[in-house]
Parts: sequence; structure tokens; C-alpha cells
Amino acid sequence: MNITGPEQLIMGVEDLGECRRFLNIYGLKELEAGATGASFEALDGSGVELRMADDPSLPPANVDGPTLRAAVWGVESKADLDAIATELSKDREVVWADGMVKSTDDDRNALFFRVSERRPYEAGEYVRNVAGLPARRVNQRVNFDQHGPARQMGHVVYWTSDPKEAIKFYRDRLGFRITDSFRNNAGVFARAQKHSDHHSLFLMQNPALPAGFQHAEFTFGDPQDVMAGGYALTKAGYQTAFGPGRFELGSNWFWYVKTPMGGAFELGADMDQIDDDWVPGEFDHPGITGGWHFNLNEQFSRQR
Repeated sequence: MNITGPEQLIMGVEDLGECRRFLNIYGLKELEAGATGASFEALDGSGVELRMADDPSLPPANVDGPTLRAAVWGVESKADLDAIATELSKDREVVWADGMVKSTDDDRNALFFRVSERRPYEAGEYVRNVAGLPARRVNQRVNFDQHGPARQMGHVVYWTSDPKEAIKFYRDRLGFRITDSFRNNAGVFARAQKHSDHHSLFLMQNPALPAGFQHAEFTFGDPQDVMAGGYALTKAGYQTAFGPGRFELGSNWFWYVKTPMGGAFELGADMDQIDDDWVPGEFDHPGITGGWHFNLNEQFSRQR
């Protein structure tokens, strides 16, 4: 099943104006907005759709309040949609609507599938000066007041009570590849078959919470975008959930910010790119994921 990665988040929200404000500062382009919703996109066409939480057309929420109501995944062709519909209809409801196959995973998270609408895009190269190499940025300061736009959607993360059990649906039914995991069942990373990021999906253990949305990531151009974007959101009054820093698993730079949509949005850059030759690792604890990072107002640390 040629799934190309996550392409759109359909969020059920309560304060539409505040959610629009967040996404504009975050770095997504607002395409349209009205009294009942709004839509945003990254440079490649992946993006976020906002709808009021009481919209009857939305799938049921797993938790109270604003949250992700459906994740939309791209596939290469109509034949892939047919294959997914055939496979999932063996044991759960499948609906064809709006050109998409709509169903759920084993934790009742709504999953929609469509032929990919991502598009090629042009974005400026990031010019760096590296010692020992010819100078590339000459007589030019780094811009600390603006950050580049989100380039593409990277991954979705869900809370679940049993990651190693929950990942079986994605691995065995949808062809995801496990890329890394934790020995104590704290979490499992996986990528869609036709997606080259280290992970398209992370299932993270938290038995105290209902299964549901934890965070999503859009990829930016470089670490400067991550830092400037996180700082802009902080100045605007939004609270950091984790970071900034750089992960060991995935190698990506990150800054997580709590959103008025429920959960967090991550600004990311420089994710490991992998293929089927990647050898998955199994690690002792999630602290390894944290790499170098700041917990705001706490000491700079590296968890091992």
C-alpha cells in the first residue's frame, strides 16, 4: 500500500480566531476563512483544516475539547485507495466520501486516505558559513525577526495505552515500517512505505490518558527557522511544551508549542531520511529521544 505520508489535519476547535492566529504565526499560509472554519497549507500543499468542534460532519472526538478529528494520509493512486478500503473493510466500517476512504485505527483515531495532493515547490537555499570552506554568507546578517514558511507536513503522534499492540494495525494492515522503538513499550516510531522521513507516525504510551492526538510536526527549512518560529510563538503568548533542542532518534531540530487546537505543534528541521535499508533500533527509555534540549527555565541538558 503506497502511502506517501500525512497530508492534512482536520481539527475540531472552539476558538477559531485564536487557532487562526496561532497557525499564521507558526508559518502556515491561510487560504480561506469564514465563520465556521479555515484552511491553511505548507509550501507542498499539506496543511490544516479548522472546523468548529460542534460541526456534525466531523468524526467523533476521542477526548473533550479541541483536538484532532481526522488525519488525512496521501497515497500514490486510486488503486491504493481500493486496496486500503478492501483491507480495512474486513473488520471495521469504511466509507467512501469526498474522494477519500474514511475509517479508523484500532484506537478509534479517524484516518482518511486520498490520492496525494502534495506538489513540488521552490524554496530558497539556506546559506551557511562553514569553517574550512569558502564563505557563502558575506556582509549579511541572519534574520532573527522572521522565519521561513512551513515546507511540508512530517508526522503525527498519538497517545495510546499499548504502542506495541497499536502499531500492529499500521504495520500489518497498512504496510508501515517500524524504524525505532523502546524496550519498555514507551513508544514506537514508524514510517509510511512511500515516505522517507525517519517517522511518519509515533505512538507514545500513556495509560492515564485516553488514546488520541499528542502532536503533529511540520518541517521548516533549517534550525534558524525552528528557533525564530518558536520564539515568535512564545512572544505571542503561547506556551512551550518541550524544547527547543535536537533529537537523537530522527536527528531533527525541534520546538514544541502548545496550541489552542489541543495538543502541540512541533517546528522541525533536518529530519533523517531513510529507506528500506534502515536498521531499526530498540532503546532503553524515551529520554534518549530528547538529545540536546532546553526545558525552558531549566538547565540545558542531555538525557541518556
